[in-house]
Amino acid sequence: SSAPSHRPTGTGAGAAHARSSPPFGARSGPRAMELVLARDILNYCQQEAHELVNQELRRRKRAQLVATLLREVMQKPQVATQIGRMGGIAMARRICSVSRLHGGGMRRALNSVTQSILPDIYVCGGQAERTTLAAVDRYVAARGQWETLPPMPTARSFCSAAAVAGRVYVFGGEKDQRSAFAAAECFDPTSGEWERLPPMPTPRGGCAAAMAGGKIYVCGGLLVALQVLSVVECFCPIARRWQRAPSMSTPRCGCAAAGRRGRIYVLGGQLDDGTVLATAECYCPTEKAWQRLTPMPGARSGCSAAAACGLVQVLGGLGRNGLAVAAVDRFDPALGEWLSPLQVPLARAGCAMGSAGDMLYVAAGFGDDRLDTDRAESLDLASGDWLQLPPMPFARRLCSGTVVWR
Repeated sequence: SSAPSHRPTGTGAGAAHARSSPPFGARSGPRAMELVLARDILNYCQQEAHELVNQELRRRKRAQLVATLLREVMQKPQVATQIGRMGGIAMARRICSVSRLHGGGMRRALNSVTQSILPDIYVCGGQAERTTLAAVDRYVAARGQWETLPPMPTARSFCSAAAVAGRVYVFGGEKDQRSAFAAAECFDPTSGEWERLPPMPTPRGGCAAAMAGGKIYVCGGLLVALQVLSVVECFCPIARRWQRAPSMSTPRCGCAAAGRRGRIYVLGGQLDDGTVLATAECYCPTEKAWQRLTPMPGARSGCSAAAACGLVQVLGGLGRNGLAVAAVDRFDPALGEWLSPLQVPLARAGCAMGSAGDMLYVAAGFGDDRLDTDRAESLDLASGDWLQLPPMPFARRLCSGTVVWR
């Protein structure tokens, strides 16, 4: 028979612990492998987290250094002015609006930038000898010349226009005095091409458009005969979407609109019974509410408006007597009052108007003789002097206008 084997057998608690709990490294099986893997992963994560924290601290330190240097540089008026001239007025205004830290220097230089960069004045659509136009002409202030641009995809009169980020947007209108339409289009001066946009939710002509906060608000208008609207719709050029905004307190068509410091001002127009309005109101997008303003000195419809020199400037239009108004009424939002009006060399309605710095630019329209005009003028608001500009390529009325900075 074989000899029995002899194995050492311990006694006591120590021997029992040695048998039940071998050293960690001596363990085997899936559970032990999982523990080892978990330990390695934890160590790796700690190392990576430590490195990421160090990288973030270095990045923030560099960013803080760059921000400090940029702030010091932007405080120098000549540097801020030169940056504004190189980047253009749209970029300069963008810096002013989005950067509280660096925008201060640019805000102080913005007036110099504005005066040194000459604008382009766009006149879109309208009527000429009862023909509805798709024509677009641009006055290049730097050359003192008019030039003809590619026509809009849609011929239209009684339309509205606004500019955002160097592009021209045209909305609504009508053709041959028929029902209004909802077409919206955009012109890119860089490519020289027109683009169709999502149409307005509400078709209309005789509406007014203005920009606030990078968005365009289209206010009021006429859907069909005797149906004047108080509706307001907002277009976001970035999202390319329309949204409904609170309606105006008064329905109106043939009104004028201007944007100033994030608010929309709508002035004049007429009701569906033909009553010409002197009322004015202001919309605050933040509060989403309209506020009634002090009425204009005189009622007018078919007028034009623009913001300049801290004021809302309203030019021309037809009064309740059916005659063209030969004045620029000026509303001071800070005072909530209308200032003494400025006289104009030509009483007109249905014209195109835009502002650039301390200048107003006016073109086309018709006077008391009801004849279309090709006249164009600019008004220096600082001096009150009017300057005759070269005439447009042809006379027209019921067109829309806006200004784009190069």
